[in-house]
Amino acid sequence: MANDNAKATMTTEKIRLWGIVQGVGFRPFVAKIADRLSMKGEVLNIGGLVDITVTDTEARIGDFIDTLIREKPGPSEIVHIRRQKLPLTEFDSFTIIKSDEGDDEAAMIPADLAICPDCLKELYDKDNPRYLHPFISCQLCGPRYTIIDRIPYDRDNTSMIDFPMCDFCEGEYTDLHDRRHHAQTISCHECGPELIWIDADYAKADYAADAAGAGNSDAEILDRAAAILRDGGVIAFKSVGGYNLVADPFNEEAVAKLREIKNRETKPFAVMFRSPDEIKKYCSMDEVEEKLIQSSARPIILLEHRLAEIEEAESASGDDGRSFEDLKRSRFIGSFLPSFAAQYMLLDRISPLIFTSANPSDMPMIKDEGEMISFCGRAGKVDGIIANKRRINVRMDDSVTRVIDGQPQMIRRSKGYAPVPLYVSAGSREGEAPFSLLACGGQLKNSFALTKGPFAYVSQFFGDMDTVENQKIYEENILRMGELFRIKPQAVVCDMHPLYQPTVYAEKYAEESGLPLLKVQHHHAHAASVMAENNLEGKVIGVSFDGTGYGTDGAIWGGEFLLCEGGDFTRAAHLKYVDMIGGDSSMKDARRSALSYMAAYEKGYMQEGGPDAEGCRQIRVDISDIIEFGAARMAGNPESLLILKALDRGVNAIRSSSMGRLFDGVSALLGIKDYNDYEGQCAIMLEDAAAFALKNPGADETSDLALSFHERIIDMIVRECEQIREDTGAGQVALTGGTFQNKILMEGVVGKLRSLGFDVYYNISVSPNDGGIALGQAFVGMHKLY
Repeated sequence: MANDNAKATMTTEKIRLWGIVQGVGFRPFVAKIADRLSMKGEVLNIGGLVDITVTDTEARIGDFIDTLIREKPGPSEIVHIRRQKLPLTEFDSFTIIKSDEGDDEAAMIPADLAICPDCLKELYDKDNPRYLHPFISCQLCGPRYTIIDRIPYDRDNTSMIDFPMCDFCEGEYTDLHDRRHHAQTISCHECGPELIWIDADYAKADYAADAAGAGNSDAEILDRAAAILRDGGVIAFKSVGGYNLVADPFNEEAVAKLREIKNRETKPFAVMFRSPDEIKKYCSMDEVEEKLIQSSARPIILLEHRLAEIEEAESASGDDGRSFEDLKRSRFIGSFLPSFAAQYMLLDRISPLIFTSANPSDMPMIKDEGEMISFCGRAGKVDGIIANKRRINVRMDDSVTRVIDGQPQMIRRSKGYAPVPLYVSAGSREGEAPFSLLACGGQLKNSFALTKGPFAYVSQFFGDMDTVENQKIYEENILRMGELFRIKPQAVVCDMHPLYQPTVYAEKYAEESGLPLLKVQHHHAHAASVMAENNLEGKVIGVSFDGTGYGTDGAIWGGEFLLCEGGDFTRAAHLKYVDMIGGDSSMKDARRSALSYMAAYEKGYMQEGGPDAEGCRQIRVDISDIIEFGAARMAGNPESLLILKALDRGVNAIRSSSMGRLFDGVSALLGIKDYNDYEGQCAIMLEDAAAFALKNPGADETSDLALSFHERIIDMIVRECEQIREDTGAGQVALTGGTFQNKILMEGVVGKLRSLGFDVYYNISVSPNDGGIALGQAFVGMHKLY
């Protein structure tokens, strides 16, 4: 009788967990907690989710769930829990059972995770079996998305299927109490991947990579690579998401060689450092930045360097063997730490090092040995390759971040962050089946997004869609992500620009699939991305500044104040239209932007006038003193005279309200930079000049004018937001668009708006540049199509 009463108090529940619960050792963690609490039942991966079934009292099941939430593994994230009562089932123990492919629920897998502190400690422990194993990992670290073939995330569904476990690794893998229990990337010297050396002559001969490097130990390979790098050479290195090109940042010959290989004349390179302490020798880094740079995502962080004082000190001491010229191209160094053991082992020998994607500029990152060998043969200047046989299924460049307003902000979302979905409340409706759509993104810095219910899966960064190669990889990844997460779009969303490649693809995809197609204005999508991230409701003032975007009136927009609510917007105000010579071609040639503003001022740009043809308020920015400063230099050549004549006659000109082109024009007028060798260069150098004036007021007229221009734009934004609030009652402001990557502008606007009582929001998890467009498109699509 007593036994029957005990059974009567028992209940069986299924507990389903949504979140980052695969690839982070979550099932072994659940089993350990169950063992500790004497729970009986089972756990399995089910298509990207975790299902737990347990039989016990309701109180003990509640304690069990609370413990899971409180003690969950570091990289994991639980976003939702559903409990369901089942018929009473008796279990003899708690077991991990074989994964299931699952149903149609939203699945989540983690991004790639950098080597954890425990594995890093073991890497240098001479008594550890994995001492100096280049691919050491555990439940909490190692590649994830880049090696997965399909979900659920199990070893047999990843590239690690090519490396059968040895007895030692299998023993740890099956030991419930071992930290590598069910660690899918587990390996050791006996059974795991190993480094392969392919020398330059071998690569140029285009022989198979499999035969290369025979007889070389990991240490010998890394010693050889370090010697080449110290001598001014360049090597290729297979990292987690693709191949990198590696060189000594302080060797002028090496950097020049690297620039020639990549056909990258001036854009700064990111630098990998061995430790945070080494970074601090060269850059300023606060607590937030230090925490971010050591996070499991291991992003590149833009840090202000102090190379001038280091160079001065070395020169005074007679130690002038290193060159800092290339690193001084910007006031920031894109700084990051190694993400896996082999990188640490190379940097033990020589550090810091440039680590940049192996590809010609604007082309896809190379991920396969055949591609890399072929590239080396064409480039002819790569001095060797460090390869390995672990397949990369998804090429993934390093993410780029910065700290703004005291918190991290994404500049390029890729490795370490994708494909972790973002929660967008507009996609959630109780009692309705999840709605899915494809948002195709923009032409530049492209990412796409697939949604299922409230979850937006924003892809990795693909770069600009100007090349056939990038377009092909973009299209392949849309299909791959859809299959991986079992997402079948019910609608397609894209940009309005008729010539953007993602728009062309969206039109074709929608037509062939018989799906509705929604086109979203570019700057509305920017503002909507902030609304999506921050779950904003009600009226929002979207301040959307960038270089170019197709407007609803056929003009080029880019200096926009939009009043947004839900999936709709009205254009409240914009920079006064200027006839821009050459349209989008002015994106590179800042002189054209400068001359266009000079011509506009000649025609009375600053004179009071009414709204535009649509009844929208036009904003004027007074740069007459800057035009006076640079006019003689700008107009003093035959080409400039021809452009000014064309502008006077309206030849080859298009109306533009672009803030990005205004920044470019001011940069050219001040003689700072008059041509964008890479996107945004002129504006970046203009900001650098303003930063110099902040630290050295009155030392240089050009820099003082650059700072004054920034202050004018800040004040204009604040005035306009105050006017819109007065007109509409809107008190929420979303700051977005590539122009707001300017730290002086961004922090200046945020501070002043907050002091006036505005609630200020901006992008965090996606970039303010066009990499965030897809999320905004998805947000608008959820409102209008769901």
